[in-house]
Amino acid sequence: MLSRFLIENYRSCLRTSIDLDPNLSVLIGPNGSGKTNILKAIMYLNKMAQEENYPPFHTQVSTAGPRIKATFEQANGAVRLSALVGAYTDEFNNDVLRGSVQNWQIGDKKRKRTLRGVPLAFARRVSQQRFRVHYFQRSYIMHPSGPNAVPRATQEHDWRVLAEVAKYCLGITYYGASQFTNPGSCPVSFEIEEENQRQAVLRLRGHAKFLHSMYSASKAEANASYAQFIDIVGPRGLRLIDSLKFREFQVSSVDRSVRVGGKMEVRTRHKRLVIPQFRIGKQKLSPNQLSEGTFKTLALLFHVVTGDSTALLIEEPEVCVHHGLLSSILEVIKSASRRKQIILSTHSDYVLDQVKPENVYVVSSDRAVGTQVYKISKTMTSREFGGLREYLATEGNLGEYWREGGLEDRS
Repeated sequence: MLSRFLIENYRSCLRTSIDLDPNLSVLIGPNGSGKTNILKAIMYLNKMAQEENYPPFHTQVSTAGPRIKATFEQANGAVRLSALVGAYTDEFNNDVLRGSVQNWQIGDKKRKRTLRGVPLAFARRVSQQRFRVHYFQRSYIMHPSGPNAVPRATQEHDWRVLAEVAKYCLGITYYGASQFTNPGSCPVSFEIEEENQRQAVLRLRGHAKFLHSMYSASKAEANASYAQFIDIVGPRGLRLIDSLKFREFQVSSVDRSVRVGGKMEVRTRHKRLVIPQFRIGKQKLSPNQLSEGTFKTLALLFHVVTGDSTALLIEEPEVCVHHGLLSSILEVIKSASRRKQIILSTHSDYVLDQVKPENVYVVSSDRAVGTQVYKISKTMTSREFGGLREYLATEGNLGEYWREGGLEDRS
């Protein structure tokens, strides 16, 4: 579980820190305050844990780039990561990781152990003995020597701890309302190569990737979370759709290429064509025929309910969603936060009305200091916070309190 996160030199976050709730954290603030920047900075943890972004041992990273400090709470104590990140922004305003330098601290202040240069992606593979031996030989683990030397068993324990952190970071997922704008651009089908399914999936982007995720979840045996998702969005729940089916057809294509010497090479590729079909009433619709509100709500609820994510970052769940439906969605989100850590950003006072004040963080931005975050329960005395709770129980709601400026200038 991520308990504390600090980011420096990243967009509007000159030096932004936040102490996160173990279950649900709600970031509230006006447009441009930096809420999305905080979520995208946290996603760096996921990018560092992915095998595809595994950097070389001696990555050259500019010291002017973003810096991350993250604290993870585990059963045996805190684990702290300090990372210097090298990245660039692509044409879609997405962060692309080029490399990073990652250092770790494990243990308490009396017996703190330091691990230098251990990438998260590498920590995922520590169960393989040959990788551990290689890193021990490279002396990347800076354990104390002499009379305070750490036993080998403790070193093995440290590897297991890092593996758990890497598993958490790999399980961080992101939902942004802007990801699912204009369902009319959504493909009506997608193909999966039988010989190389993993590469075929990696080539999917945007709407097609989401459709494939739903398809994969529907094919998994005894997938209780997918069945729950269908119950929530189906006729017994929110009535967004009546049913969802994936029709499959086996197809093939022939590739021809000329090798050196003029020899013709012919290769047959076997593929699976998958056609999603949504039924609403008597209509059978392709994904691109759904309304934007329906598509976004399906995507949001799928991210919340299904999958084995360890943490979910949600950007503006209120976009294109009717208030009556939003209330039900927020109840699903709060229920899911008991199983996975959820960090949610919003600028809707209606969303605030549905959550507890101890879960709320106010985000503001100043040209001199950049994005700043404070948890409202930490900036009030116990008497003030008790008065707020009494006000919410008897007179008003949190959204109105925020709209009237009750949460401003408390940092």
